[in-house]
Amino acid sequence: MATVALEMRRRCARRAGRLLALAAVACLGRAFAVWPLQRRGARTVSSASVVAEVVTERLDHVLPVGPACPFRSPAMVQGHFEQDMAMVMLNAQGKAGDFEALARQIQAGIQPDPRQQRKVGYDLKQQGELLKKLLDGMETSSDFQVMETFVVMETKAVKMGAPSARTVEKMTNWQGTAIVAEAEGMMVPPPPEGVDPVALARATPSGAQGFLSAPNAPRVLPFEEPGFPDTVEGQELKARYLKLVDEHSELVTFGEKYGGFDQAGKEFYLDRMEELTERWSSVMSAASMMGMKPVRAYEAYSEEYLSQSGLSPETFRDLARDSRMDHRRAGFGREGAGVSARSKRAADMFVET
Repeated sequence: MATVALEMRRRCARRAGRLLALAAVACLGRAFAVWPLQRRGARTVSSASVVAEVVTERLDHVLPVGPACPFRSPAMVQGHFEQDMAMVMLNAQGKAGDFEALARQIQAGIQPDPRQQRKVGYDLKQQGELLKKLLDGMETSSDFQVMETFVVMETKAVKMGAPSARTVEKMTNWQGTAIVAEAEGMMVPPPPEGVDPVALARATPSGAQGFLSAPNAPRVLPFEEPGFPDTVEGQELKARYLKLVDEHSELVTFGEKYGGFDQAGKEFYLDRMEELTERWSSVMSAASMMGMKPVRAYEAYSEEYLSQSGLSPETFRDLARDSRMDHRRAGFGREGAGVSARSKRAADMFVET
């Protein structure tokens, strides 16, 4: 009797594991598409919006900061992070058919071929491991721009009420392990702590866009010097613009060792980035009021990014602001010694006079 009872418990456990795996498999084809699109122009609540000092100019395009920054750090270029993320997405989408076929069999009460089930599980684990390696490299990088890319992804997920990149990574690894275990008649391991597979499947609508790959349009500066009006106001704006371009480029280079700054150095750097974001907002708004339009390549990038993300120019600005706040809360980067003094001595490079 004890043996029978034990076998019954094992069967029940496997059944429960299969149900969890089914919930996971139901969204496998969307495992890398878990950020629901926000309707363009929809209102969002930004923590930056409650700060009275924040400028709220109307914008027609994204700001050249964060994902749209035309200046790329060497670590960002050499690390191929955006290309690798796009490749992970592409590979996952290519496996979607196998995932969906397995889900249909389980839903119909058909015992899947264990060989096919193992293949799906191992494919999932491989994708999860690739994603983990990529996210680990971004999160622990010393370069600010690389870390910023990770923080923007996580911040955007929170703002949209969607699973974070880390949640997707953990779920993908667990899904692969669970499917292989079920195929081999073993106990399915519990889901990652704090992750509900069933809730995740329900929160992942079909057709949703996932981790955004870089738009095809190039990242460029919004204006060219001859495009400024030959008036006093136009030339003053041109001077502000050129100064801002130089300081932004220098700040991106300065951020290559952000991970080694001590806390005061990081706070200084984030202050400068926030200041530049507000100055870009002011310059772009002033240019629009003068009737200036960005160069066509910049407009193309802005249109493509907003279309992919479902953001508006204003909510893009909010995303940049909120990611800075998340940087402060998380204290991203490894602590370094003796960097803060050098950071503060460099302040004159970036403070607008």
